[in-house]
Amino acid sequence: MCDYCHNIQIWKKFNAPRDYLACIEYIRQLVANGGFELLAEESTCPLNQVKTEDGWADEIMVHMIRCKQCGQVFTCVINTYRGSGSFKKGKD
Repeated sequence: MCDYCHNIQIWKKFNAPRDYLACIEYIRQLVANGGFELLAEESTCPLNQVKTEDGWADEIMVHMIRCKQCGQVFTCVINTYRGSGSFKKGKD
């Protein structure tokens, strides 16, 4: 990691759906600010489509971003059926 992405906020565990939604908003801000890029080919759905009229877009969703300065990848994954997930450094 570089000085730019060293202090990125991570979630070791989402304790409630609002934690996941807060993380998605945080990721959108990181991408919008220009320091990170969304890895669309590694992500299961666009950040603005995680919820539908019927609920969640999918049972398992993955979103990956990469620091434009050093290339470090961060992964957000959620299992909406079981209610678990995280946002952390790396591709897993």
